Amino acid sequence: NGKDMTHRHVQQFIEAGMGHIPEDRHFMGLMLDFPVDDNLLLQNYNRPPFVRAGLLDRNVISEHARRLVAMYDIKTRSIKTKVSHLSGGNQQRVIVGREMDRCPNLLIAVQPTRGLDIGATEYIHKKLVEQRTAGAAILLVSTELHEILALSDRICVIYEGRIIGELPNTGEDILRIGRLMAGVADS
Repeated sequence: NGKDMTHRHVQQFIEAGMGHIPEDRHFMGLMLDFPVDDNLLLQNYNRPPFVRAGLLDRNVISEHARRLVAMYDIKTRSIKTKVSHLSGGNQQRVIVGREMDRCPNLLIAVQPTRGLDIGATEYIHKKLVEQRTAGAAILLVSTELHEILALSDRICVIYEGRIIGELPNTGEDILRIGRLMAGVADS
């Protein structure tokens, strides 16, 4: 949105409307020993309506969590279940639900379906497309060519840390993409 965000604090990225689905959901995406409801609240724990007079409003938090669990079809026994007890797909749904519920202007999704089963993968793809349709810019970083081809409007190929090719996704440039992935830049 025309703002230089270089060297900004994470909170400033959140306030600017950026969402992030990290590659490593355990290390960067979730607090594994926290329950589902708290994980769904991570970026908003200090904002109304979740906090009033400096105290967390547990009723509002629970209502919020139940809404996202239903909306994102998160399979859990309870919103108080520790996230570490959920399957990988349901852990990813917690992250996706939390990030997309904020309606980000920019969503960075890094390997969003790594290690997920087919059903969870299709679900995450559907949600990314919905977010794009709603007007968000999505930067998808993936090593899965079929995922890139299924979801991207434009494709940039990075080789040895540099973008060596950029092309529109016409679905017809698989050989060109393969050459770029092997480090053979266009002449």
